[in-house]
Amino acid sequence: MGAVGGALAGYLLSNDKLRIELKKAKTPEAAAKVFGKHLQQDGSKVAKEVKQFVESDDVQQNLKKAKKFASDKLKEAQKGVKEMVKRGRKEAGKMAKKGASAAKEAMGRGE
Repeated sequence: MGAVGGALAGYLLSNDKLRIELKKAKTPEAAAKVFGKHLQQDGSKVAKEVKQFVESDDVQQNLKKAKKFASDKLKEAQKGVKEMVKRGRKEAGKMAKKGASAAKEAMGRGE
């Protein structure tokens, strides 16, 4: 979404006719109509610029970094969950032994 917003801002700044018409618009609805009309006329140009921006080396590098960061965080989370499960099993085993001992004692006392 940021790339699209940046491309639209660039389009707005580079289109003198659009800026002049937007200044003359009296209401937000009128401004939206002006903007829509220009986008309809120049839509393929804007789309081409957005596509070039998204495919640029800088954006692709940042995507690679973001994917690596997300992958690393996922691995950390998986490791943490495995550790918690392991501890939970250990504690459950201890509690089961205590419960069995308590039950044995109660049986011995005739409860």
